[in-house]
Amino acid sequence: MDADNDECLLFVDDSNVWIEAQKFAASGNSRMPKLTDVDRDPRLRIDIGRLVNTLYDGRIQRQSYIYGSRPPPNDLVWDQYKKYSFKTKIYDRATNGREKEVDNSMSADMTEEAIDLRAVAKFDQAVEERKKRTVFIVITGDRDMLPAIRKVLECGIRVELWGWNSGMAREYLRERNTNGRLSVKFLDNIFNQVSFTNFRSTRNTRVVPAYTIVILEPEHLAEKTWNDSYVAKVLLELGRLFYTTRSKNGSEIIVEFPTVKNIEAIIVKARKLFGEKTTIMSWPVYASRFNKDVSDIVETSNMFLPLENENRASSSPLSMKHDAQSSLENSVDLGSGPSEAGDEKAEVHEAEAEGGGDPDDEEDWEQVKSRSRPGRAHGRAQRRTQGCPKGQHCGDRGECGYKHTTKEMARFRDNPTKDFRLWKTKRCTAVGCRGGERCAFAHSTEETWCLSCNDYGHSTEDCRL
Repeated sequence: MDADNDECLLFVDDSNVWIEAQKFAASGNSRMPKLTDVDRDPRLRIDIGRLVNTLYDGRIQRQSYIYGSRPPPNDLVWDQYKKYSFKTKIYDRATNGREKEVDNSMSADMTEEAIDLRAVAKFDQAVEERKKRTVFIVITGDRDMLPAIRKVLECGIRVELWGWNSGMAREYLRERNTNGRLSVKFLDNIFNQVSFTNFRSTRNTRVVPAYTIVILEPEHLAEKTWNDSYVAKVLLELGRLFYTTRSKNGSEIIVEFPTVKNIEAIIVKARKLFGEKTTIMSWPVYASRFNKDVSDIVETSNMFLPLENENRASSSPLSMKHDAQSSLENSVDLGSGPSEAGDEKAEVHEAEAEGGGDPDDEEDWEQVKSRSRPGRAHGRAQRRTQGCPKGQHCGDRGECGYKHTTKEMARFRDNPTKDFRLWKTKRCTAVGCRGGERCAFAHSTEETWCLSCNDYGHSTEDCRL
């Protein structure tokens, strides 16, 4: 049977995708070393479009379902699924924060689809042939779904089960060994294809300067080399959870280590990684030495704690995330929300760039509730002070609700018909081109932009993802 003619119904357990993906990201893989301070990487993002296309693999899409709990990690996550013709099913949580109805709903839909198809196929040869071509693609690893999957198999329908190796119930592997209609595949094997890591600090949580360092741009590096991606790749060797923020003038990168208690030890290690020509110091030392105020350094004025309150901090930022009411005088909220004028574009922009939000646990859900409620207006206003995640490659040409540099806005104005999503993605073929940075094409490997991993240093065609 030609696999390209298969007709697929996709059933996705959203929490299974996100929670296990973040655990896998933190455990160490071909892209990143293991995190030593946390067991889940909240910076992990899933590209929903790539996930869906990879699972269908050129086959025909039929009805598809996504199951999750309210509040969702980000409303735009569900909108992205809807773009791919998914029917979203979202349920209220129990009073203790646990999911309810999700597994039952998923089981009921799978069983109903299978039984209906089998019933009609008995009296219609064309439908019988379609049943033979039908594949249920199910993303879960939860053992509770086993009875429903067995029912689908009993109806003579193939099941392609996807899940993370760490969260896959072993009963599915035993079932696969006795039933030829069931195949089991692991999302671990397509991790690099469907995910990426967002190191930028856009979290709705609290930050303490005592856990933050400032890295100054070294004079020996070219401007195009000194960026968030370069700094993040170097800092990965530390094996620690961190977030980066660019300063207003772009010459400093502020890095927060929310679980580190001895920031001086981190500074020593970071200096070894970057070399002697790079200046690295703690946030308090930097602000004191250069007589800088918070608002002088970072775009978001409420991103860091005023220095005069520094000595009051007695607990790590991680513990404060779990207790939103503690140490309020020692920490400040990180705003995250698009501007009023660019609300819709900014939110879609974020969903496309990040592919999702935090996973399915009580604390993380609470962090993002404001995105779905009237109170998020304050967060929206703050986002216009945050740099656009796509920078010069912004598909909305600076009208996304995020902040763009003067240079980026000038290029948008000077090139009114240019698709900036493709900026610097191809090598320049003009003989003797003198456009330099103004040229829409790349003049070196270092300034070539990859559309797959959203990073400089190689072309899309050469991307290992």
